[in-house]
Amino acid sequence: MEPDTHSSRKTIDKAMRVLTAFSSEHPELAIGELSARLGLHKSVTSRLVSALCDWGMLERNPQSQRVRIGEAAFRIGSLFSPRDHLVRVAAPHMDALVAATGQSNHLTVLDGHRFLVVATVESPSALRVIMRLGERRPLHATAAGKLFLAASDALLDAVAAAPMEAFTPHTPATPAKLRKAVALVHRQGIAWNTGESSIGAGAVAAPVYDRSGRMIAALSTVYPLQVVSGPALARVGDATRAAARKISQELGAEPQP
Repeated sequence: MEPDTHSSRKTIDKAMRVLTAFSSEHPELAIGELSARLGLHKSVTSRLVSALCDWGMLERNPQSQRVRIGEAAFRIGSLFSPRDHLVRVAAPHMDALVAATGQSNHLTVLDGHRFLVVATVESPSALRVIMRLGERRPLHATAAGKLFLAASDALLDAVAAAPMEAFTPHTPATPAKLRKAVALVHRQGIAWNTGESSIGAGAVAAPVYDRSGRMIAALSTVYPLQVVSGPALARVGDATRAAARKISQELGAEPQP
């Protein structure tokens, strides 16, 4: 690689690191925060932010002067459509699932060692749990994540070998606990989250398959644990599994037993 090309690549890499530092949990960041997160000198971070602002990829909050994702990044993101068909097929079933359970649900796909939320439908209830579109979560601490792990021994081995954060006392954050949790998913065919990623929040997830029989997504219903318990848990689990099967069949998958 020529020296100029190598230098340009390094600059692009740094710019992409700046853009991907933002999330639903951290929609706005100060220059100092960005610098610390990325391990870059503050002056370098400032120059990168200025260039990205010139392109509209970032913008400054006029009140706080903190930085956030800009309109140009939103326009580019809206062009991302490979999963449009999956989301279009799932949408009416997700709406029906909220009507049946009274709880929020979301559709996720695998994204490295995390999952990515590609569609959400919120509960009309004031007391609810929600996930943001575009949110990414670790696999070991979520119902949907455990489904993806159950579908791939190689992925399970990789996640179990890496450090796992214990978000709550219930998080299966050791290899033994995680493998035990995934073994339960194999036996039940669905996955549960009982306060493993957030105290007081629960979830149940069911797999979505394509015509080849490959798991391509997970459909999750999320709820406050004090609202959904006892017999209601089984009803929510059955409804989520049924909705995931309907989505799978529309995608061409063989009916699941």
